[in-house]
Amino acid sequence: MASLETFHYHVADDPEAGAAARAPGSFAAESAASGEAAESVESAGPLFTSDEAAARYYLDELLQRDDRPAMRAVVEPERPERVPGLVVESERDLRPLGTHQVRFAQTHRQIPVFGATAIVELTSERELVSVSAELDEVTGVDPVESLGRVDALDRVAKYTNTALPPATGVEGRLMFYKDEYGGSWHLAWFFPGLPAQPPSTPGPELSVEGHGLGPRPVPPSYNFLVDAHSGEILFAYSATPTALPTPARCTGVDENEDRQTFLGRLVNASGTSVLLDDPLRSVRTYDLQFTDIDTNPPVPNSPVGAATSDYGTTNRAAVSAHLNAGRVQDFYKGVLQRDGIDDKGMALISLVNTTAASMQEPPALLNAFWWQGRMWYGQIMRDGRLVSLSRYLDIIAHELTHGVIDTTSGLVYATQSGALNESFADIAGVIISNWYTAPDRADVRTWSWDIGPGLRPDGRPLRDFADPTKLGHPAHMRDFRRLRPGEQPNPGNDNGWVHFNSNIHNKAIHNLLTMTSNGSTVFTVEDVAILTYLAMTRLAPRATFTAALAAVVDVARTYFGGDPQRDAKIAAIREAYQLVGIA
Repeated sequence: MASLETFHYHVADDPEAGAAARAPGSFAAESAASGEAAESVESAGPLFTSDEAAARYYLDELLQRDDRPAMRAVVEPERPERVPGLVVESERDLRPLGTHQVRFAQTHRQIPVFGATAIVELTSERELVSVSAELDEVTGVDPVESLGRVDALDRVAKYTNTALPPATGVEGRLMFYKDEYGGSWHLAWFFPGLPAQPPSTPGPELSVEGHGLGPRPVPPSYNFLVDAHSGEILFAYSATPTALPTPARCTGVDENEDRQTFLGRLVNASGTSVLLDDPLRSVRTYDLQFTDIDTNPPVPNSPVGAATSDYGTTNRAAVSAHLNAGRVQDFYKGVLQRDGIDDKGMALISLVNTTAASMQEPPALLNAFWWQGRMWYGQIMRDGRLVSLSRYLDIIAHELTHGVIDTTSGLVYATQSGALNESFADIAGVIISNWYTAPDRADVRTWSWDIGPGLRPDGRPLRDFADPTKLGHPAHMRDFRRLRPGEQPNPGNDNGWVHFNSNIHNKAIHNLLTMTSNGSTVFTVEDVAILTYLAMTRLAPRATFTAALAAVVDVARTYFGGDPQRDAKIAAIREAYQLVGIA
């Protein structure tokens, strides 16, 4: 994949800074030391007339030190202005951090570059904290369009089979767009908020994005990018604003025989019938009614319904799935500040009462899994009745986190990176489950460390987060199971023993959660959740356990930036990993 070039700077990673923020004079001193003409500290620092001016100064100084063409294109050394290839897009205060953020958008020949952004974080004194950017050099594309706006709009109309009068495209403007897969550049017409939508791909193989499969509560609204030379539809994505139907408060009994309260949606405003369609969380739950997924069944036309807002005991599986999916969504959004599985508001679709004759004789199916952008739940016989695996919040959080991994680091599901894939899913499962069910979520001494309790044939859990050795799993790198020379990952060796070796990294995170100093835990639950989540999202697809440690440490440098115990906490992180042989 040929994405935009990235640039990252944080003062905590700069050995020359030696402070919580970097003053402008330090750049002038560097220039003087290298023999270049240096600005005075006075002109570069206290006399900044705006946050934008300060941000431009820091970007210019940093990007000039980067030899990549993508960065040099933004600086444009032949021009006297600071980063003339960037225009201010927005500014906002980051109140929890006490800092200010300036966001720039990249342009080339005064035409915006789609998705290219630079973000600068400043202190209240306009000193530099961090820079994060995705930029690139636009090459190999004619900057003068050969297809007009009206003709480009007509291409969208034909593509979507929608009547689009010329007036609907008046906001269309030119942009440069980079094909992330081929790496080629295009001059494109960008049409925002058109009342049309791309044709749907039929079948269950479609990944559910945005508003999902059900009827939309508002008219369609999509953004389109059309090649300004060939007329090809390059990209389309939803522009629908947050306009939601009124939620309905529902009750029902779950698979644990507990009466729960959750949100659904009224079928119509004047009636009492409801559906398991939570419009606030974009959570929808469907009943496959034991249809064999080997036959590629379509998603039912409507979520699970009830005549009134009380589901009673009529569909415990659906109530559990709906409740627990909402809990996972809430945790990701409230604690980790992630907007759904894909961080773009993706609807979370659950399908209960699933069977697969190729795997197990119906109606049982001992599995719950994330597949094709949805959650699928099987069921097992317990106490004379079928009980859905949707009852297991830890399993649900685990599986949905595979979806998060798919849309972030994309950890390759084999050998050590595959073990990390499993481990980060386990970490989310244990934390989210105890967040909602432990007697005291903040006190890990009250937690259950079993993953999938009772799901083994002998009644034991699938994994033990606190003591993997109880189940014959390794808790140290000396017991890491490797493939034989020439052996390839395959189902027979669990893709390189991903479920086996994952327990080593699990144990490292258990050490983090339980580590104490002077009688108190070193890290809060929120600390560990944020550190591991952000570390996971920044890993390369074929990351190792050592890379995971480095990522957690990098996140901690920023996260604990203002904490006087930062160095001690980073040392504790290293110790937690060293105890399982990861360094």
